Amino acid sequence: MPDKEETGNIMASLKQVKSGIAGFVLIALLLSLANGSNAAETPTARELLALVRANQASQERDLNGKLRMSTSEEKIVIPFRLYLRGDAITYQFTDKPEALILHLGEKTSRLDRSTGSGKTEKITGAKLDAPVRGTDISYEDLALKFLYWNNAIVEKEKQTLMTRSCWIVRAVPSDKGESQYDMVRLWIESTGGLLQAECYSSGKLIRRFSVRNVQSAHGTGG
Repeated sequence: MPDKEETGNIMASLKQVKSGIAGFVLIALLLSLANGSNAAETPTARELLALVRANQASQERDLNGKLRMSTSEEKIVIPFRLYLRGDAITYQFTDKPEALILHLGEKTSRLDRSTGSGKTEKITGAKLDAPVRGTDISYEDLALKFLYWNNAIVEKEKQTLMTRSCWIVRAVPSDKGESQYDMVRLWIESTGGLLQAECYSSGKLIRRFSVRNVQSAHGTGG
């Protein structure tokens, strides 16, 4: 257990905006934690996606967060603990005995669901389209499948987002049945940090992920 616990709104704050687009904050694993110099040349899209995966595999952190969703009728707040252990990421919900475990492999990712009964279910196929805990976030969103799409290009040269320099990568699934999205646009730092992702379906922006700052609080060991 690390001696410093990080807390804050690290997972998702989701609300319906006037345009009908759902905007929310992606998990803190997308934050770039390493310092690195900018590459002299523009890397390929595949190199950038691989860099994001490698950046995640180097992290070990325990975080607190809340999954939030607001509509005109109700507000949903779901607390959880996020355990980052390299290529394994666990969302442990604290209001019920349930956890989602994301495994980032070399060629694809896998999302499992564990309950208090000790059973583990692999979430695949049509199940990935289902909502997580009654929110507008799907299991596919948490599975980060788009980080493995090979049909990708660097759409623009270096851009600035939230005062940080990044490339914009446009990725599409190889098969229409592979995803509920037909295109995802990603803002990636040279260190492998993913600052923002926009998901499109039928040419329309459906969801937007973006990073928020995570506050640090010293634990008893620090």
